[in-house]
Amino acid sequence: MDVKLLVVIHAEEEFDWNQGFHSTNTAVTHHHVLIPFMGELIERGAKITLAMDYPFVDSAGGREVIAHCQENGAESVEFAAHLHPWVNPPGIVQDQAVTDFESYPCNLAPELEHEKISRLTERIYAVSGASPVTYLAGRYGYGRWTSEHLRALGYQVDLSISAYCDFSHQQGPDFSDYTNALFVDNTIRHIPHTSSWLSVSRRVEKKANQCPAWCRTVNRNGLSRIFGKLLRLSRHRLSPEGNDLAQLQAITQAQMAIGQDVFVLSFHSPSLVAGMTPYVPTGEDCERLKNTTRRYIDWFQRELNGEVVLAKDMALSQG
Repeated sequence: MDVKLLVVIHAEEEFDWNQGFHSTNTAVTHHHVLIPFMGELIERGAKITLAMDYPFVDSAGGREVIAHCQENGAESVEFAAHLHPWVNPPGIVQDQAVTDFESYPCNLAPELEHEKISRLTERIYAVSGASPVTYLAGRYGYGRWTSEHLRALGYQVDLSISAYCDFSHQQGPDFSDYTNALFVDNTIRHIPHTSSWLSVSRRVEKKANQCPAWCRTVNRNGLSRIFGKLLRLSRHRLSPEGNDLAQLQAITQAQMAIGQDVFVLSFHSPSLVAGMTPYVPTGEDCERLKNTTRRYIDWFQRELNGEVVLAKDMALSQG
């Protein structure tokens, strides 16, 4: 099986994930760590889809990252758009925290969601000279009108779907019916962020990954705790945030077992500095995350003979 990997970095501002969504949290100081780490990955054969939100692009640190990429890795880095609605103009509320509901772009009025994507698109072009064609909604907030906005603004690829995941408990979208399969809607190629069910039972694991509706039935019948305890059925995202190399390999192999051949490895750019996200409370955690990322990319290319590609390489116009 020919397999492809997208390395997607959620390039964003720094904020305390436990303190809500505030428009004043726009600092970007981790660029000095992001630049050399991206360079390391590129030297290992990776290509990077840098999904940038408004504060990142608008900051001195973010602009330094963009300039460095243009000078040292133009063919290996794609500048994509990543919408955090609470820090992306136009504003939602004045001097107040944005609610969980408002933090998902798809919950905004269609006109406001469109305007925010448009303003972000314009800012990326103004700073980088490139019009982004790949979009990632903050908090995976993709909804009813998003594809219309993306098509109107010239986008070709979307990375906002999070396979098997349900964010409705936070008033967000429900993707529990989605697998990792690529699909096209309204001329937009959708590449879900890779997730997988894992279990000590390969039969149960395969059933869960092939038939998301089956997992919902299990949950409705109150069997999720039993399955979780006895068969250790649990969902994992293909990310070094919270997973070690063995888990990333298991996620990949579980999905390949059902025919999946395109994978998205992702992490948040502030996770490269200790304490900036919940995944990396210490410096040791940061080093572990970076080492896991390096080793997974090496394993994917060496052991699977896989190819690392940019998201835009998967656009319809590219075949």
